[in-house]
Amino acid sequence: MKNQLSAYLWGYQNIEAGEKSVETFKKFYPDSDLFLTVDVGGDIDGYTKISNKYNGSIRTNSIKVGRCGIFGDYSNSNPSGDENFRTHWPKEIAFEWLNGIYDACLRTTSKYMIILEEDVFILKPISILNDEFGASIVTTNNPIPSVILNFIKSLGGNTTDNKYGCCGGCIINVSEFIRSWETHKNSLWYNYDSLLESTKLIGWSDCVLQVIMQMGGCTIVDNLQIVEPWMQEFGWINDDWRNYEIINYLKDIEEIRKL
Repeated sequence: MKNQLSAYLWGYQNIEAGEKSVETFKKFYPDSDLFLTVDVGGDIDGYTKISNKYNGSIRTNSIKVGRCGIFGDYSNSNPSGDENFRTHWPKEIAFEWLNGIYDACLRTTSKYMIILEEDVFILKPISILNDEFGASIVTTNNPIPSVILNFIKSLGGNTTDNKYGCCGGCIINVSEFIRSWETHKNSLWYNYDSLLESTKLIGWSDCVLQVIMQMGGCTIVDNLQIVEPWMQEFGWINDDWRNYEIINYLKDIEEIRKL
């Protein structure tokens, strides 16, 4: 189906990997919409060339988004809010990132949209597109904190799905994201800081995107075809990662060049 799947890539400075991510998407979905957002300080010239080459649409963030956080908590020694040490996105930054996805969703006719990054690559046609879902995520053991689930419950949302994994390679239902964002963004804005008092995860990209979907009651499904290289090493998957459909968190540039 033409334009069944669009792609949204948020990029920064790793142009070689970013172009390979776009190339792998267009290999399987050549007629589909492509949206690129470049962060402040990123290689806008390089990504503009990529956008032109692959018939995409490009924009830049209005404020620096940067990394959402790290596992450690160095906030007490990080009064400047340096993105390399912060533990989460402040809400202004989280909303800038989410609004970039929303803007792309408004401009596509596709049913689904895949979230690409400079370490996400498509290796085969994506089979889960034949199913119905609100968001398809990587399989994880990461629990959504109870304070977030209670917040979702207060809005009548989906609390059945209690693991988060809306990382790079996740796929969202475009119309359901638009509806959920327009309906619930104000509630998230007003409650964001209070949620942060209990958990930094509301300020993480792979959690907050899924939270928006679940606030709207959307169904979340595991996509067993999204994998990460370490999963092979630690026995989470039974096959070579190269035999799956989507690879996330691939940093080795020599492996990227082989794709």
